[in-house]
Amino acid sequence: MLPWSAAIDTPAGTPVRRTARPRPLRPGWRLPVPLSPGGIIALTAVAALVLAVGVPLALRAFGASEGTVTTPFLSYVPPPGWSAAPADADAAMGAPSLTGVVHGPGYACDGEQHLRGFAAAALLPTDASAGPADRGERVARWFADTAYAAPDGTPPEVAIAPPRPVRVAGPDGPVDGTVTEATVRAPGGRGGCAATGGTVLALAAPVDGGAAVLLVAGDVEGGPAQPATPDRAALDTVLAGARLGPP
Repeated sequence: MLPWSAAIDTPAGTPVRRTARPRPLRPGWRLPVPLSPGGIIALTAVAALVLAVGVPLALRAFGASEGTVTTPFLSYVPPPGWSAAPADADAAMGAPSLTGVVHGPGYACDGEQHLRGFAAAALLPTDASAGPADRGERVARWFADTAYAAPDGTPPEVAIAPPRPVRVAGPDGPVDGTVTEATVRAPGGRGGCAATGGTVLALAAPVDGGAAVLLVAGDVEGGPAQPATPDRAALDTVLAGARLGPP
């Protein structure tokens, strides 16, 4: 299901099981350090989003000043200890982008690399039938389905809460936005390496050119004791501090 195709006829807040995972990703789209399924994975940053949203997306460079991630349409402050992801040197200029990508603490287990958290921003097109709230909901669902699938393709259970209204700071004052929350129950990976639960949050608000979406996700349980799973309050703080507009 594409993040902005026809609405899924499933009541909000109910588990959703997928019967198929996205098509295999082309190796050329992988990030420099491929991270395995069964937890938040860096390879979802570009290629899987291309498959999910149906438009070309690419990692872009972004600015950072005193911990603030800045993009042309949105800025945010990631949790302490999170770091910028490497930019894709082959990023296509002029395409809608997944930008401002930040990784939470990582760990290696049983020959696989995992992340405890992930954040990124995107400027997505809207139309008369699907506004920012729709875009945010679909991106949250896509990320939950993709990032928490098991290595053998077993899909996670994903419950999507109804979007809640929020006010988002902007250059001309606060604007109305929404936050969509996905609660994920993931199949456990081998050796207890992978996360078995996660939270995915998507802030969406209107801007010139479409909808600004800020995606923030973190493991909730499963995997090793260290690094610890992100504190939920830290994820909420990222969204609360987001600001629309150019830096």
